[in-house]
Amino acid sequence: MNLRRGLIVFLLLCAAPVAIAQSALYVGEAAVDSASGPGDPLLRALNQVLVRVTGRAGQDLVQQLGIPTARAQAMTLGRQFREAEVVTADGQIRLERRLKIDFDPRAVDLLLDQAGLARWGRERPELLLWLAIDPGTGADYLIEDRAIDAALTRASFDYGLQLTRPILDARDRVEVTPADIRGGFTAVALAALTRYGADGLVMLELRQVDGFWTGRWAWRIDEAEHSFQRSGSNPAEVIDLGLGRIAESLAVRFAVRPDTARSLRLSISGLERPVHYVEVRRFLEGLTGVEAVRVIGAGSDRLRFELRTVSGQLRQRIELTGPLEFERIDLSSGELFYRFDW
Repeated sequence: MNLRRGLIVFLLLCAAPVAIAQSALYVGEAAVDSASGPGDPLLRALNQVLVRVTGRAGQDLVQQLGIPTARAQAMTLGRQFREAEVVTADGQIRLERRLKIDFDPRAVDLLLDQAGLARWGRERPELLLWLAIDPGTGADYLIEDRAIDAALTRASFDYGLQLTRPILDARDRVEVTPADIRGGFTAVALAALTRYGADGLVMLELRQVDGFWTGRWAWRIDEAEHSFQRSGSNPAEVIDLGLGRIAESLAVRFAVRPDTARSLRLSISGLERPVHYVEVRRFLEGLTGVEAVRVIGAGSDRLRFELRTVSGQLRQRIELTGPLEFERIDLSSGELFYRFDW
């Protein structure tokens, strides 16, 4: 069955639009015990979401925007309490009661649009994270540490970052050594990006000096490479500060502001099975700023889509994540040509 005939049959069987799952970017969580700090847990959870969606690490956006409790309550879709295991800096575990709140993405986006704040959007690169540690006796791979693992989990949730750790098999250890991580030599880890299917990489060496911890960070996406240092009283502080800095940089690069509605056409090859069509349709409909997606044509080896979008830089976001590999652009019509890469 050729692509055109297969597509017609599939659309008849599955005419309803593909549903987009609720994004975890709009879920906030705040501790409610006596040691959780001042302020309403609802507003702290909302501020966590606003920071994650904008990439403005370390800011109290609820206070800056003057958001009252009543409006925050109106933005919620659901809430629940849960008991969470928290790993302390010394590796001990304690229970913490938390309030988890699902916020309405449309209400959050409207709030930020009205305030004139750019949104990072849902397109988040997957980052391959290489870790080394030097407690004062020399650098080595950081393989398993409950406190550091918990800090990475917490910071990645707070800032909406997708982190993947290498398995450190023989090939990994030959290609990327602790000395490479310490020196921030990101070029040696480029081959691992393909192997792990990641979009970018981060190298972090944690070093303890005179009771303080310093993190040497190096990270790279495409040809853009950055390095910096952050210090704190413990590794968790260093991790939070470092990943917050990376989130800020990514948000600046991929920020989305509302724009005039426009149409954009994509021609995509390599869709050989119905499941491929479902994957691409779901991806396109989930792009930030895309209001509608429709098929406008089918050839022997490719499909043509028309997207209605209210934000710019769509091509940049398409190529940041997802299953499409750019081929070319038709300069006369602006149509973008991609190849589906499962």
